[in-house]
Amino acid sequence: MTSRILVLHDTPDELTELLRQRCGDAAIRYATKPTEVLPALHEFSPTAVLSIKHSSFPGAAHRPAAHHPSVRWLHVGGSGYEHLRRWDPARLTVTHSAGVLAPFLAETTLAAMLSLAVELPRFADQQRQRLWTPRRFKALSGRTLLVIGVGRVGGEVATRAKALGMNIIGIRSSSARHPAVQQMHGPDDLSVLLPRADVVSVHARLDASTRGMLGAEQFAQMKPGALLLNSSRGAVLHEGALIEALTSGQVGGAWLDVFAVEPLPRTSPLWSMANVLITPHCADQVVDFPRRFAERFCDLRDASLAGERLPALSPPPEDHHALQ
Repeated sequence: MTSRILVLHDTPDELTELLRQRCGDAAIRYATKPTEVLPALHEFSPTAVLSIKHSSFPGAAHRPAAHHPSVRWLHVGGSGYEHLRRWDPARLTVTHSAGVLAPFLAETTLAAMLSLAVELPRFADQQRQRLWTPRRFKALSGRTLLVIGVGRVGGEVATRAKALGMNIIGIRSSSARHPAVQQMHGPDDLSVLLPRADVVSVHARLDASTRGMLGAEQFAQMKPGALLLNSSRGAVLHEGALIEALTSGQVGGAWLDVFAVEPLPRTSPLWSMANVLITPHCADQVVDFPRRFAERFCDLRDASLAGERLPALSPPPEDHHALQ
């Protein structure tokens, strides 16, 4: 099944030694840019693919690997796999790296929340102007955090926020509890929970039910001055409505790592808003993140060779491509 491994990654030196040690029985080839993907598929006929996408090697360039007839297993670096669109589960097994970087994304989320709460961007602006102007801020301890999507990342965020003394309420599609969440609710309770939250952190997967779930109506329901954190997918919220809510002060501040259009256009008002923190879709990218994805791939390969079944993902719905 994994005798010929094609690695889609622009910096192979990060992975060469690891894959040589752990997959030494396999032939390995690298495609380091989008234009190399199709030739590698046709010339190498891989049986397995390790796919690590990012802004300079975007998801659309990886998609042909999911539909090439020789490929029997495709492992996605990261958790999102909507860029593959639909595949034939009778031919192809797709796995992903969900949870591998969850602790690090949670760290960045907490850093952003603390920065906005303490108003560090304003202090930084005062520093640039050499202004000595003390300011007061509201402590996070005792305030309420709403986590929308208490999965791997959302759960890590909840655990860390609880350590700060925050009260955690959560939304998840299942009825499963989480030790850091005092109250767990279903998605239908969003409008009831938004007015209670001092901070809203979004960790929902993009699908038909979550696309645009935060718009003008939802921002109006939020507690005036509440903070918004989004590191899931840009399309879960309406950017125009958010800009209006930030301008009016209804939303007191926002940290955004993801956007409807990436890179974020230079003309976007978000760039110049004093109450907005922007990171360029890299909130979980610790220095060795590609190696961590490769380690997950190797662990799954070892388990498969030992006779265990790979934890296959289900293809997205037929209309899911409309969400891209």
